Amino acid sequence: MLIEIKLQDLAVRIRDSLAAQVEARRQELEADDTSHQELYRILGVPPSECAKIDLYQNVGRFVYKYAGALLEAATQLCLAEAGEGGRLLLPNTVSSSPARFEIDCYTRKDNKAHEIKWRDATTDGDHIKKEHNKIQAIVSAGYTPVRIMYYMPVRAQAIRIQQRILAEFRKQGEAYVGEEAWSYVRAYSGVDLRGELRKLEIPHTGWSKFVQ
Repeated sequence: MLIEIKLQDLAVRIRDSLAAQVEARRQELEADDTSHQELYRILGVPPSECAKIDLYQNVGRFVYKYAGALLEAATQLCLAEAGEGGRLLLPNTVSSSPARFEIDCYTRKDNKAHEIKWRDATTDGDHIKKEHNKIQAIVSAGYTPVRIMYYMPVRAQAIRIQQRILAEFRKQGEAYVGEEAWSYVRAYSGVDLRGELRKLEIPHTGWSKFVQ
């Protein structure tokens, strides 16, 4: 099967799963106790917006989760086919926790350990230490660490953390962000990943109740 067909199948499955989960949660929320929304109104939120706040708080979490799942799985598919690879559990030889690091896509062809992020917006300072330890474990194992991140965060603190992580990856290996990330995957695999995914840039019918 052509990789383009595999990508389309993957994207359709994830789109369908997201739409189904969102609809299920919408129905759950309609049956929930909404007495807490009086606090929203006390805070000055218009009554017509209170239910929407709860709905989109839930929906937003799902969309972020599935956006990451789609891009990470699609990228892994492209890299794995081109580089003869897949996921890898790497022993943590640097610290006591965690016991192992998961490498999103280790490619045997060039001994690269790819870490794939659609967007990393964490503001946890410990995140830098964890990423540093992961990079050191990758290098100690004889692999080249490569970070692929398609979208930078927009908040200042998160940007600073990502810049430090990216600098560490570039010092020890490679890092690609934004347009560079799309270009890297295209050059590595020969697949225009963004172009393939954009073929599905149309509303899913499962969202029809949200746009009435």
